[in-house]
Amino acid sequence: MSKKKPSSSSKTKQGHPARSAAAGQIVSIDEFRARSTGDDASARFMKWVRANTSLTAIGDPLPILHGFLEHYRRFGGGPDTTSLEASPIAAALAWYLTEDQENDLEFVLHVVMGYLLFPDDSDLWSGSEAQFEAAQSAILEIIDERSDAAFDDRVFEVPALSRKQTLAGLLELPLSRRLQAFMEWFGDKRDVSSKGVLTRKDIQGAAAALDVAAVGVPTAPTMFTPGDGEPLRVTTAQDVPRLDLYWEALVQIGIIELGARRATLHNPLAATTGSDREDLLMHITRDLALCLYLRFTAVDEEHENEDAFDEDLTDEDVAGILMTSLLLDAGIEEGYSVAHLEVALESTTGDDQVDFMVAQLALDLLCGEGLVLRDTSYRIPPVLKKMIAYAIAEPAGLEVNYADHMDADDLSYLGAGD
Repeated sequence: MSKKKPSSSSKTKQGHPARSAAAGQIVSIDEFRARSTGDDASARFMKWVRANTSLTAIGDPLPILHGFLEHYRRFGGGPDTTSLEASPIAAALAWYLTEDQENDLEFVLHVVMGYLLFPDDSDLWSGSEAQFEAAQSAILEIIDERSDAAFDDRVFEVPALSRKQTLAGLLELPLSRRLQAFMEWFGDKRDVSSKGVLTRKDIQGAAAALDVAAVGVPTAPTMFTPGDGEPLRVTTAQDVPRLDLYWEALVQIGIIELGARRATLHNPLAATTGSDREDLLMHITRDLALCLYLRFTAVDEEHENEDAFDEDLTDEDVAGILMTSLLLDAGIEEGYSVAHLEVALESTTGDDQVDFMVAQLALDLLCGEGLVLRDTSYRIPPVLKKMIAYAIAEPAGLEVNYADHMDADDLSYLGAGD
């Protein structure tokens, strides 16, 4: 998975200065404390932190900043607070990395990066652009090393399942049941709109096959959550989230073929019986699951050049990168804690919070299909861990341990016979 390595200050701002219009009118305890000691630079930094980051939700940046600046000067940095040099930054952070046992290095790195961005964002930077780039690179290099170390140490386990276990696990998924119900409802052909989706007259039947109450209407759609017992009123099939997910995925894997006015369903299950039908159903269900996972994760095939990826990174890319990490965590050991996501939502603001909200909505949709399990943690069902290994873990460079070596050799392998 590619990591964003910003090359200019404009791409590394932690949020937006306009995030809180009232920020300039509020004096926090941290800022008051800094002012009372005559440390105007720290006071201005704390005002910037509150307006642009969520650092204060994690800890107190001031002691970390003061400690870092002491080490920075000890390793040759000057007294100027409006510019920083790369070499003493690297030396000071190396000290934290090797000698410090008290402070959270991740928090230290965030504070130091924030302190670098603060004068640049506030038009106070007194050094050159090259000096800023070098200082930023020194910090990002350590951040990347920490990230790589955390990734490389983990092992993604894919359990060995027999064919019988694979069949049972896939048939338990709501995805499998809804897939079969939808194909049965569809028949051979259905009319489609100019946008290549089902027409309004078919929305109710298609949605019902997927356990959703919805109706197509020409005007006055449902703007908010419908009341109890009321169907969702939509003007297009794309506004029914589950129907939109299935439709796009079935088109992508070739089960549905779109024409100018009609869509044709290719249903290989209709002409088979017995174990052959079971095998086909398992293959289609896994293909559909893989397609839904990939719908929400980061796809960077278009960004073969890493510099181009930096330039073209969009909000959708950021949300995809976050979902990629969450699904990977959900597939490892005990999964990703539900509480951790809730804390992230509560402690972030602005664009960062929106990214987590989008991720939570995506997880909700995947949980509804059984592709992610949720209790105290988000977890990937054992029967689908192979899909996550293929789609995310291997591309991310993680070590993947396939308990059955045949899974590593053949994506279509369904498990050993009984």
